[in-house]
Amino acid sequence: MKQLSKSIRYAYWNTIKDINPLFVEAQYAVRGQVPSMAATIQEEINAGKKYPFDSITELNIGNPQTFGQKPITFNRSVLSSMLDPNILKYQSGDVQRRVNFYNDKIGFQVGAYSQSPGYPIIREAVANFIQRRDATKNRPSINDIILTDGASSGITLMFNLLLKDKNDGVMIPIPQYPLYSAVIAQCGAQQIPYYLVEEKNWSAEQKQLEEQYSKAKRNGINPRILVCINPGNPTGQVFDKQSIVEMIKFAAEKKITIFADEVYQENIYDPKKKFISFRKVANELNLDVEIYSFHSISKGITGECGLRGGYMEITSKVDSEVHFQIHKSKTIMLCSNTVGQLMTGLMLTPPTVEEGCSESTVQQYNEECKALFNSLQRRADIVTKYLNQTKGVSCQPIEGAMYAFPRIFLSDKYVEHAKKLGYQPDVLYCLDLLKETGLVVVPGSGFLQYPGTYHFRMTILILPEEKLLAKMKIFQQWHESYIAKFQ
Repeated sequence: MKQLSKSIRYAYWNTIKDINPLFVEAQYAVRGQVPSMAATIQEEINAGKKYPFDSITELNIGNPQTFGQKPITFNRSVLSSMLDPNILKYQSGDVQRRVNFYNDKIGFQVGAYSQSPGYPIIREAVANFIQRRDATKNRPSINDIILTDGASSGITLMFNLLLKDKNDGVMIPIPQYPLYSAVIAQCGAQQIPYYLVEEKNWSAEQKQLEEQYSKAKRNGINPRILVCINPGNPTGQVFDKQSIVEMIKFAAEKKITIFADEVYQENIYDPKKKFISFRKVANELNLDVEIYSFHSISKGITGECGLRGGYMEITSKVDSEVHFQIHKSKTIMLCSNTVGQLMTGLMLTPPTVEEGCSESTVQQYNEECKALFNSLQRRADIVTKYLNQTKGVSCQPIEGAMYAFPRIFLSDKYVEHAKKLGYQPDVLYCLDLLKETGLVVVPGSGFLQYPGTYHFRMTILILPEEKLLAKMKIFQQWHESYIAKFQ
């Protein structure tokens, strides 16, 4: 055999045994086994293989623009002109005014590094937004604001800073967004689950927090962080003020840091509910508790997932030395991408008459946002309705966010069938749903769930709404026929 080339000989210098085992252990179900099979099926369809459907329908991830959601015109016009000043002369006077405002502070240098925490002018916009949103005189300093590549990078940064060893634990809501369990695993720390109560629309119960905290302490785990996702992902609940008060008091008493994941704060569809930030309630209570809050341009009405923008706020209760270490760590990582920074500023600073914009520009912006929100609200109702009309399925009202997390009632016969095939029951269910209908959903086990229950997560984002209706009818017919085989 001829001697192999140098590049081929060293192709497998590192194998799986050489990789950090903590990273091997980490799992991310949103892009896990079912989506991977979906990608394979789509490739086979493209190559001519026949399935009962023409293409897959990706309901596994909250990615609005893949379903046809349009970007906000004003935001994209400003952003495009910052990237290419040559087109600025073709823009409206209102767009030119905003671009010139940014240019005075930033310059047309979007391809250059900003300060590591982000452009000061955008951090000012974040601070002003938080003050308006919370209707408070307590405006954060821009030194408390760090611009991030989406919320995920800020959360990951803080986990890596605060989790020291295998005895540290993070209290996460179950069901949870898989980012949390994955990064906890990568940090070598411990998950401390606290179960949301499905029958009470996924409420967080004080008793459950106390029980899981005590259990962790008995097992030698030191609870360090309490994760609160509001509105909920994957569950779609919106916490009322009393629930937030109880979680903050619990954290203050136990001296636990709160991570407030608030990326869906614009996505609240129940008119009886409203978004209340953990920061606002903590300030009203005047309790000594550390809170890090996270927001993103990926969700809400903006829906600019691929631009990767967001921010993290460090509350004033955080120790000054910890504050320094956060900024030092961000400096090591350099700045978040500048396009995402600009879109973060645009998301939080809509055009107004007060800044000199015309009424027509303000009206167009507001109408675009209202139309998007109203459509999301209708789609949440459509999904809730069809799931609850399906035999053997139960779904709590989708109060907010972009997902349904229905419970599927699987018979003992089906559970045994799945186990014999080597699958978790909800995983087999989702794989068969994919292969027979092309619908891609995520098994509930990927988000963790109460033992003995089975769920899946799906987005509500399909457009147009008529297509969503059609897909829900396909699901309904498939589910009832499929489950009947195992009664």
